[in-house]
This record gives sequence, C-alpha cells and structure tokens, in this order.
Amino acid sequence: MHSPKVAILASGSGTTAESFISSCVNGEITADVALVISNHKDPGVFEKVRRLNDQHGLNIECIHIGKANFPEKEGEKVKYGFQTEAEEEKILQVLKENDIELVLLLGYMKRVGPKIVDEFGWLPNYESVYKSRMINTHPGLLPETKGLYGLNVQKHVISKGLAVAGHCLFAVDDEYDDGPVISEHSFETDPTEDAEELFERVKESEKKYLAEDIQNFIDKQREYNKIGNNV
Repeated sequence: MHSPKVAILASGSGTTAESFISSCVNGEITADVALVISNHKDPGVFEKVRRLNDQHGLNIECIHIGKANFPEKEGEKVKYGFQTEAEEEKILQVLKENDIELVLLLGYMKRVGPKIVDEFGWLPNYESVYKSRMINTHPGLLPETKGLYGLNVQKHVISKGLAVAGHCLFAVDDEYDDGPVISEHSFETDPTEDAEELFERVKESEKKYLAEDIQNFIDKQREYNKIGNNV
C-alpha cells in the first residue's frame, strides 16, 4: 500500500506534529513524513522531531523558511501573518523538490500563499475534497470560529455562551479557515469551566482523533485517485 510523502508546516512547540509522527511510527497512519518546515529558526517542533529521529531511526528534515531568512522584496509590503513572496516561493520549491504528496498544517501560524494553494490546496473548481493535498487542523467548529486561533477560539466560545465546542480538519484554500470541512468532533461545554480548561479538553480530543481523521482522509483520497476521480 502506497504511503504518501508528507510535509508538516508548524510554528510552535510541535505537540500535534509529534503526535502525528508517532502515529506514523506505530502504524496508525500510513504516511511517510519527510519534512517539517517552520517560519521560526529553532522552534520547539524541531527539537521534538530531532528527538523522534534519534529514537526511531527516522530521517525527517527540519527546515527554517520564514520572513527572517526570506525577507520582503524591494517594494513588497507583507501584512502580519502572511508569507513573503520569497518565503512562499522557497516553500513551494522545497515541497516540489522532495516530491511531497500531502501537506499538513499543524499549528502553522501563517496564511499560506496563493502559489502553494494553487499547487496543493483546495480550488473552487474541484468536485471533491479529496483532490486537495493540503489540510489543516482547527481547534474550533467552523464557520463559527473562523479566523480565530488557539486560546482565542475557546474565549469566543465562552464569551458567546455556546453550548457546543469542538475541533475540525479542513482543506486549505486561499482564505483563513475557509476550505471544506473534512471531519469534525464536538462536545457539550461546561458553564463552570474557563477558556483554558476548555482548551485542554479540545486538545485532548484532537489528540484522540487526529490519527483516525487523517488516516481516513488518506484512505479516501487513495480510493478517489484509484477510481479515476469519480467519488
């Protein structure tokens, strides 16, 4: 059975990336993680990946591609949270050179540029979500928490008094949190808990379902490709 070659984009501590790679090692997920790319020079995710490489004899490459080493070109004005043109072009080059088949955004805190979306993401003319080759996790239910991230998602849920919280997996397009939802999990909120406590429950649920959700996507994408794009 073919295992897709995967690149992970991550910005922070790498807890989700670590969980995903561990699931690949133990056979829960049939995927081959080749690269971890971060917009920070030495984030926690790189430390976790190096430790996993040592523990399991892996050869996952850690690559820093960010505004610091791929700055704005002359006359370019990039808004906070967006990739520079050079940054976007370098990421796309690295993905292509390494024959990456699936891109996972696991705690990546930048909006992916249009050139990468055109090559790997969800496009309006696609008839199936399984044509997308770039997916993201979100610690909330969409579209209610669109555009929010991290603890801010749970603060929104608490402040609005929402009865249900959750998380989802979705295909990446050229807008924030806008592509079609692939899978979602929800649970009732507790009126006595604060945003931090709710966020811990969300993270526990994400950890519980991450491997299953991504493996389901890989399986269905494999079937979609096998039957000639007629899902």
